[in-house]
Amino acid sequence: MNKKYFDVVLFSPPSRMLNHYRPPMALLYLGGYLTHKGLKAKIIDVPVKKQVRDTKFRTNHKLILRDIRRQMIENFKNVETKIVGITCYSTEFAEVLRLIKDIKRINSSVKIIVGGVHPTIMPMDFFEEETGVDICVVGEGEITLYELAQQILNNSEKGFDNIKGIVFKDEFTKKVKRVPLRSLEENLDDISFCDYSLIDMNYYTNASPYSIRGCYLRSMYLLATRGCPFQCTFCVAKKLRECTGKGKFTRMRSAGNIISELKRLKKNYKIDAFYFIDDMFTIDRKSVKEFCTKLRNENLNLLWGCNSRVSTLDEELIKEMAKSGCIQIDFGVERGSDQALKAIKKGITIKKTIETFDLCHKYGIRTFANMLINLPGETEQDLEDILNLLDRIKPEVVFLNIFFPYPGAEIYENAPYKFKREEYSLLAQGIWTLLKTHPEKFKFADHNIDMKSWQSRNYRKYNSLLRNAVFYFSLRYWKTLLRSQAKMNYINQFSMLTREFINQKFNT
Repeated sequence: MNKKYFDVVLFSPPSRMLNHYRPPMALLYLGGYLTHKGLKAKIIDVPVKKQVRDTKFRTNHKLILRDIRRQMIENFKNVETKIVGITCYSTEFAEVLRLIKDIKRINSSVKIIVGGVHPTIMPMDFFEEETGVDICVVGEGEITLYELAQQILNNSEKGFDNIKGIVFKDEFTKKVKRVPLRSLEENLDDISFCDYSLIDMNYYTNASPYSIRGCYLRSMYLLATRGCPFQCTFCVAKKLRECTGKGKFTRMRSAGNIISELKRLKKNYKIDAFYFIDDMFTIDRKSVKEFCTKLRNENLNLLWGCNSRVSTLDEELIKEMAKSGCIQIDFGVERGSDQALKAIKKGITIKKTIETFDLCHKYGIRTFANMLINLPGETEQDLEDILNLLDRIKPEVVFLNIFFPYPGAEIYENAPYKFKREEYSLLAQGIWTLLKTHPEKFKFADHNIDMKSWQSRNYRKYNSLLRNAVFYFSLRYWKTLLRSQAKMNYINQFSMLTREFINQKFNT
């Protein structure tokens, strides 16, 4: 059988295929930029058709991952390329190395380039022993990957010393070299060329409640901004800033650029909604207002949601967002008292949180509250404060997350231990298993409350069916369904929605 040639083949780790209808956004922008520059790119993507994560699914989790990796490698056997790019978080370190071994077994001469958060923060982890990795991209990847591809495809003998933003193993000396950091591209419009033809958009745009979480819509993800300027001790954003080159860290695409992408999505894939997957969509108030105005003027009739922060919003902006179709804002509320918020350098107050949630409710915007437990020094009173705040702000959707010590986060950096390279595989295990087997590394709270029981009980309590169902009886939602160009998709997917509801209420 004749293999099909591609200049660059891109992979996500197999575990990301388990994300609910979430496409590989980083790869779409990387592949889109390569295509824009005249190269031929391919994403090897193996979506899991079964979306409801019931007990049976969780029991067979390892077998499902193994099958995904097998399918990825089978797909790779059918292509010819000189370059493979793989993205990697710290939790995925071990599975990425397994995937690389499988790839090298098929094509031993292929150049392996890894990028993403872990290669940016800790690139030397990929060179401590023979892993098959040739190059780590440090920081944003579009321009760097293109320059690497050009040099590799042209069989250049220069080496890679002239390409900024990488760590690589010299082919001749076998020494690992660090090249100076690449300055950030300040105009995101110049590198934002998402190529949706690289994935199965019929699958990813299926009607589901997962994109704008809790809202059953045909939706797609977008990336409008890059970079977060805040100091939260549980997050790696601060460390990422330190590992990138010169230039403005937080940037936003122009409103016109985003609108053009939305027009293509609606025309080509019949979406009815979209979700900004950015860390912080509302970081640039002026740009957000301009986007809302342009979106209204285009009459695209699209509903949307985003991540935000209570300190970046006021009544004027919330009102503008609501008028332009924003139906949900996801917030990192995290804690229930000013003292607890200050301890994690969140930079917000309980008063501002209450004020912002009240304004969202006033203008008909649903709220999603992310709370965080198992933080250093946490007491029983901290948990009680979280519940008291939830009673006051009344979010439509609540997630009660257990803190995980990711390398690069300030809490991890200040912890009395550091993960050994061979211990990264622990990060891929379930948090409840780790709290039992390695409490010295994963338990930060001072109290002895059974956090699993507390989480499960309060998840059900605060994700009220009645509060969540209000949206489905709204005129705005039914207008969207009636205008939809893919009404049959909603009907075909309804059984999945029913199963997910049962699973969330009874199997969580």
